Amino acid sequence: MRLVKTLKIMLPLLAVILAAGCGEKEKEQPKPILPSVIIQQGSLNFQSSGGEQTVSFVSTFDWVANSTQSWVKLTPSSGMGASSCQTIKITVEENKEDQRSAEVTISAAGVSGTIKISQSKGAEAAVTINEFYSKKVDNSTWYKVTGEIVGIANPFYGNFYIVDNSNYLYVYGLTTKKVASNDQSFPSLGLKVGDRVTFMSLRSEHNGVVEAGGTTPAYYVSHESGEYKMGRKEAAASAKWLELPATDPDDGMDLLTHFYPDGKMRSYSSYWDYDALVAPWVAYPLCKGIIGSGARTIGSDRTANAFPLDPLLPLDKQPLLNNSYQNGNGGAFDRGHQLPQADRKDMRVNIETFFSTNMTPQLNSLNSNAWAILEQKVRSWAENSATDTMYVVTGCVTEGSELYSLDNDKKKVKVPVGYYKALLRLAKDRATGTSGYNALAVWMDHEKNTATSITKAMTISVDSLERKVGVDFFVNLPKDIQDVVEAEIPADVAWWWNN
Repeated sequence: MRLVKTLKIMLPLLAVILAAGCGEKEKEQPKPILPSVIIQQGSLNFQSSGGEQTVSFVSTFDWVANSTQSWVKLTPSSGMGASSCQTIKITVEENKEDQRSAEVTISAAGVSGTIKISQSKGAEAAVTINEFYSKKVDNSTWYKVTGEIVGIANPFYGNFYIVDNSNYLYVYGLTTKKVASNDQSFPSLGLKVGDRVTFMSLRSEHNGVVEAGGTTPAYYVSHESGEYKMGRKEAAASAKWLELPATDPDDGMDLLTHFYPDGKMRSYSSYWDYDALVAPWVAYPLCKGIIGSGARTIGSDRTANAFPLDPLLPLDKQPLLNNSYQNGNGGAFDRGHQLPQADRKDMRVNIETFFSTNMTPQLNSLNSNAWAILEQKVRSWAENSATDTMYVVTGCVTEGSELYSLDNDKKKVKVPVGYYKALLRLAKDRATGTSGYNALAVWMDHEKNTATSITKAMTISVDSLERKVGVDFFVNLPKDIQDVVEAEIPADVAWWWNN
């Protein structure tokens, strides 16, 4: 038995010896190439915004690459074997959902290597409006922004304002999904003022004005339904505010009152004429604490056309003024404020001074000259240290006008024949005048007026203005005080001209 084992060991060795004894030199055999895939980086992390990364690898045989998820794209997806390094570009789409993962496998001749892919959840891209402002202009990084809609300027393209606790932001175009250019899908979202909307947007600017959307529109993510809480509509005035003229519940007009964010402090009231599509008057209180600096909330470029619709009315009952009044039979006109935007410094309230129900078609030659001077003078009187409150009625007269302008929806808007202001001043020293009140009125024909100051000759009594325009002013004053102050001749009251 031991011999058998010995022979089994020796026989192979003997065969080698015999072969060597034949006198032939053994030939060197080429070393075989074994299949292998060696990957330089086994895992990659991507932000929620997506992007692309390149990975180096060596595959000795022809190879094919595959991903377990469709949101991962591979370039190239196959190649020839080589002994040197090759590369593959891995592109990951934007993630709007939860954190996610995938695997990329490179396979060759029965062997493979794996690259693990992970991507952050979309919520990590969320920013406040102030944080959005601080970002750099970027054509590839998308941010998630949430805010309350406070004014819609264009209901077709989705141009609107939002606010959060940090700031306000103009959105120039919102669509239902991510698209290269605005497809006017905004109306299908059914969004309204008061809704809290979340969207994705690039950080963009237009001539230095920060905006969401832009050339590439923002796109919708979600929203929470809300209500507009800063205004109400009623058929006649039930409030007893001193600035309000008389209203008639049977004249077909409505009183549209807008408040501060607390829903209590009033900003202004418009008496809306559905036929003329302008307010015959806008009434508001004015005092030092609520007057603005004169700087516009709405910018000088793209947002200069962002005059929002009044959320108290449907589109067909008010002018669409996202661009200036268009030519009707009366030529071109400015969008003239009745309550000046500079009279409201609170950002949220300032936006509402641009509502279409506070606008009239006004000649630039009046709006930028004498009318602007009058607005400045009224602010000066209201801010005077001796003034408690100035109660103001700014109005226009369309009766007898044959001219009209067109809004951006081709609705006819009557062009006023003239403009006026009626002022009721309450002095801090109640001993001044009649129980501390004085009154003044100014009428201006709607024509070019380049006056650089307000003179005594421009003023009339409130009684005279009432007879001229057919409006009963300051009806909530006690009757005895009303009769006296409305009859005052402003040219004879020294306070107006000494201040």
